[in-house]
Amino acid sequence: MTPKDHKDATVTAEYSVMNEEKCRFLHQVDQLDQGCVIIKVTGREGVDLAPHRHHCIQMVETVAGSLHVTVGEREYFVPEGYSCWISSGMTHALTSNNRKITLRIYYFQLPPHETEVFKPFSVLYVCPWARTNLSFIAKRGPVIDKSDAGFYSFCISFFETFRKVERQLSLPLRGIDSESSPTLRKAMTYLRKHLAFSIKADDVARAAGVSTRTLSRLFSESGTTLSDYLCYQRVIRSLELMADNTLSIKQIAYDTGFSSPANFNRAFKQVTGLPPKEMRLRHRE
Repeated sequence: MTPKDHKDATVTAEYSVMNEEKCRFLHQVDQLDQGCVIIKVTGREGVDLAPHRHHCIQMVETVAGSLHVTVGEREYFVPEGYSCWISSGMTHALTSNNRKITLRIYYFQLPPHETEVFKPFSVLYVCPWARTNLSFIAKRGPVIDKSDAGFYSFCISFFETFRKVERQLSLPLRGIDSESSPTLRKAMTYLRKHLAFSIKADDVARAAGVSTRTLSRLFSESGTTLSDYLCYQRVIRSLELMADNTLSIKQIAYDTGFSSPANFNRAFKQVTGLPPKEMRLRHRE
């Protein structure tokens, strides 16, 4: 079997669990040549895909709702109003906990020297300047090619500039490898299921079947602490609830397990860099 045959066989296996429409679109993306941009505006049907990869760069903009992206062995979070940059050949899966979600997905290729520079996965804030340009590009889709040479060149230049200048969202990229110990995964699952409640380390350790000292060591070996991981997950959940836009910030604070709105505000700003009210205002704008 040649390398190309092996690659095609792998891609086929990945797509086999998806429905026909998704398979057809993803195969279209796989045929993308240098000199073409494909744009897809989608909702829930664009997420919950099996792990797959493309032979081009994929940029996903969360227009409404929020997104969980699993890349390799790590899970990342993309809040509403942000985007993620997924390099070519990167195996990934998209999921969301929001009832309503709107994504704008851009598939394209850059010159080889630029592709290598922008290889790492990243989550980027979409400022008003970038949002205006992305909206403008999306309206000219679903396919932009060199038959419209001027606009195609504008698109590629914009993507290169956006990746270079936009501020990366660093803290929400913290995560624990999905390949971590089964004991730690049990603890993480317990924490995610009980975010709204008062959680004690003893309860988590009991659910994981280990002592509190052992549990603390496992979290430490993964580069975090139990309390930091719990706080981070609560803030992530609050961002998902905020994107649904049905609850007040005070209600979100209590529904995600914070003892007071003041504690919620402090933790939220520590993780996202913004207070909750400013984040909500940014989304509405």
